[in-house]
Amino acid sequence: MVFGLAPAVCCQTTNINHTLSKQNFGSCGNCQLIYTLINNILGKQFSPTSQDKQPGIIMSSILVIDQGTHASRAMLFSGDGQVLAQAEQTIALQRRSPEEIEQDPAEILASVQQVIQRLPQNLLRQAQHCCLTSQRSTVLAWHAQTGKALSPALSWQDRRSLHDLQQFHPLNSRIRAITGLPLSPHYGAGKFRWLLQHCPPVQQALEDGQLHLGMLVSYLLHHLLEQPRHLIDHSNAHRSLLFDLHRLDWSAELCQLFAIPQHCLPECLPMQYDYGQLKDYGIPITTVCGDQSAALFAQGPISSGVAHINIGTGAFILAPCEAPITETDLLCGIALSDQHQHGYLLEGTVNGAGAALSWAQQQFPVEQLFQHLPGWLANTDTVPLFVNTIGGLGSPWWKDGGPAHFTDDCPLSTPQRYVAIVESVVFLLQHNLEQMQQQLDIQHIQVGGGLSKLDGLCQKLADLSALPVQRPRQTEATARGAAWLAAGRPQHWFSQAMPTTFTPHQQPGLQQRYRNFIDVIRDLP
Repeated sequence: MVFGLAPAVCCQTTNINHTLSKQNFGSCGNCQLIYTLINNILGKQFSPTSQDKQPGIIMSSILVIDQGTHASRAMLFSGDGQVLAQAEQTIALQRRSPEEIEQDPAEILASVQQVIQRLPQNLLRQAQHCCLTSQRSTVLAWHAQTGKALSPALSWQDRRSLHDLQQFHPLNSRIRAITGLPLSPHYGAGKFRWLLQHCPPVQQALEDGQLHLGMLVSYLLHHLLEQPRHLIDHSNAHRSLLFDLHRLDWSAELCQLFAIPQHCLPECLPMQYDYGQLKDYGIPITTVCGDQSAALFAQGPISSGVAHINIGTGAFILAPCEAPITETDLLCGIALSDQHQHGYLLEGTVNGAGAALSWAQQQFPVEQLFQHLPGWLANTDTVPLFVNTIGGLGSPWWKDGGPAHFTDDCPLSTPQRYVAIVESVVFLLQHNLEQMQQQLDIQHIQVGGGLSKLDGLCQKLADLSALPVQRPRQTEATARGAAWLAAGRPQHWFSQAMPTTFTPHQQPGLQQRYRNFIDVIRDLP
């Protein structure tokens, strides 16, 4: 079963999502007419492709604004899915304590504006669609009239509300039934409570009737739209722990439970919607979504039986499901929504993927780490266990787990340490996959994200899961999925992309280390 909404229709119905291409030329009367007009104007034969740069011919492009944990990026894609230009700027992540992790909203916004400005302006002016995607579960407060941030951006990794939320544990089943999420400090409700209780500017703005609370994407929309509005898409709203997964709107019951003023929250809208125009450029913003929601569509339409894994700062495993599944220790959320229909997904989350390697770099620095990892993964036979509790244990445990550590008391080499960390990510993903397979029939795995470039990681995942693992030639998942959605889900983007496939092999040693790892994790606090 192909899962997702209907693809963009042909240009015979005058849909601008249709791309002029050699393939369409032979089958579409409108394309033939357009080509004839172009040929008459230029006085020569013309067959447009993504590589053609004929003077005076404007080929449509798609702008993707991707605001992530460590960097903001802007990318331009051609009408056939090729990257035309990109710009990136890193942003700081401030760790004030093991639980308190913040970012500067002004720095994030400035970085987004700057990467857009650094794109070739002649190509940018040709963009007909824009998608804004951002890190989920990062929240802040800002002034409704001025747009000025009233708080830091509390990162999705921030867990400062852990103890405050313990009072709501008796209602965990009810919360999950409404939201598809467990009670967790990673989500928005606890962070909103903390801001309302501890941040005087937030309290003053509430008293003045000028408080906006929202996920990071809502703050960005406020400043990026020509006409500022307080908006949020379904996929980001879902991570607030205040969103009714069934009604696709805020839950008055949960807003009251957590003492969050509902009138301060943004208006909930579908992921694919006419959000308005990008300030200073007039480009329609047609898609807004969370980063992992975009990554789910990195290879086009999603199908049942496929688990999609995106491995970046965290690692996320997602698979489509036909209806909400709330009786599980995994997450249930929105896969895609427009004004007419929507679909659901089941999700597992690993907090310490790239974040675990960043932790290791602070403890055991290695220059040019990613040049060494492939060889270490291929040639290191004796591997210890790394108890990967970086950022706390995500699904299906949902607990702190204590400090990260190696279980082996013997001296360890640098390769052993780093291979153990990579294996811990694979082990956490495998346990989530096993939980997912209790609900869904998973036949193979697709991977993307920065760490998926490691062949050794992909092979270990295939060996452990006993499933084929496919990695596309373009491992960038979030921006490509976002561009595909904004372009109207064109079918031809992925017709010639042959992935690399990792075939499973028997690895008894890896299997035994996995069993030992799970035994250790189960006993953690």
